[in-house]
Amino acid sequence: MKMKNYIYKGMAAGFIVLSGLGISCNVLDQDPQFQIATNEAFSNPVNAEAALNGLYNEAQLVYNWRVQTLGELASDLVQSVDTWDNFNVIDEFRQTPDNTEIDDLYTQIYRTIDLANNIIAFAPDVPGLGQERVNDMLGQAYTFRGMMYFELVKYFGGIPGKYGELGVIIETEPSIGVGEDAFKERASLQDTWNQVRTDLEMGESMLTESRASNFLTRSRLTRAAATAMLARYHLYLDNWAEAEAKANQVISQGSFELVQPFSDIFRTDFSAESIFEMHYNVVDFSGFRQWYFPASLNGRGGLSFHVPFANELLARQGEDDRSDLIALNPAFGGVYYSTKFDELQNASNVPVLRIAEMYLLRAEARARQGNVAGGLDDLNAVRNRAGLGNASAGSGEELVDLVLDERRFEFAIEGHRFFDMTRTGRAIAEFTEIPRTTGSGTYSIGNAGRFIFPIPNSEIFTNPNMVQNEAYR
Repeated sequence: MKMKNYIYKGMAAGFIVLSGLGISCNVLDQDPQFQIATNEAFSNPVNAEAALNGLYNEAQLVYNWRVQTLGELASDLVQSVDTWDNFNVIDEFRQTPDNTEIDDLYTQIYRTIDLANNIIAFAPDVPGLGQERVNDMLGQAYTFRGMMYFELVKYFGGIPGKYGELGVIIETEPSIGVGEDAFKERASLQDTWNQVRTDLEMGESMLTESRASNFLTRSRLTRAAATAMLARYHLYLDNWAEAEAKANQVISQGSFELVQPFSDIFRTDFSAESIFEMHYNVVDFSGFRQWYFPASLNGRGGLSFHVPFANELLARQGEDDRSDLIALNPAFGGVYYSTKFDELQNASNVPVLRIAEMYLLRAEARARQGNVAGGLDDLNAVRNRAGLGNASAGSGEELVDLVLDERRFEFAIEGHRFFDMTRTGRAIAEFTEIPRTTGSGTYSIGNAGRFIFPIPNSEIFTNPNMVQNEAYR
């Protein structure tokens, strides 16, 4: 597996990166700033807690913009308007295995998995660490590992019975260097999805329901976060009853609410909307603002909305609160960009799971099961929060269309659109003849082989057992 050959980027043989020992980790710095031998990392409770902090630091580099943005670029919502070709080719559905942004995503996810594996393997034997704390640490590690395999399989594998041929390499043991077992084969799609479910259910069973403060409850994984991820898991696999049940568990908990105004979700850290949000600050910062805001506002401005979607947002201004979070970027031909993450120095927190998703997820699951009235209640709860009136639907199929359309506006730039269209079989119809502001025509996804991304060349060239996805061979 690639991780075992990325010693300089991940876990060196027998070593682990620590955080929280008075050493700050810049999330845009890929090199570990501090590492100690694994046996030292778990020699006492203080170092074990530092290892857990290190897991969150690694996950920051997955959710800092990358896992959301690459998918949005491959959709009809977001376009690349500058000269960064690694983005441009994704925007035009012609990404290749040598794309460094795709490689970085793949590598960072496996780095996070490896740290989770270290915690799962060694935390139970830490001297002086109470069983309750061990269980909570394991719950966080299992949940993160399930989340990472979910991201891997949706980007690089596919969905059983829908599209894709193979899953991803499954690694559940800490990386200890390059040996005969270093070069694994890809698991089946079903086995990969089974791994996601097993990890998330294990995390759900071990995590605490709440923490000592609102900051910790929403910036650290809790049982509700694992349950919400399981709801998302079941949605992707068309397990409608299970998806509804899991979403209902989260909604019924009562700890989360649809925040008004909509902008407060992104302007207020740890709002009641957040089931789990990744915490960033001026040292550990995300990159959303950098990519979307123009140079005149200290950004790069390389990402904007596709013009048709921007026009839809503009037409809804004054009636839909969500459409107010866009602004004009004159530097790139008058395109519009998202202002969801506007905090200076890219210090905005990033919601990973929020309660609006559970309402819309439950609405879709109910619609698929013929419960149109119940699904409309959920859909309209989200619409009303945005300032819109109630929608109506005469059938489950019509309601599904409304829910998927609502998700465009609710989650714009948050990373759902591409996968909403691929999981529902709508991508070829929707992603056809999409105009790019800086392109030389229109672009179409073409075939289902491009519903998933290529395995990076760095993995292909290193692992003789690796099989490339069919569309990129």
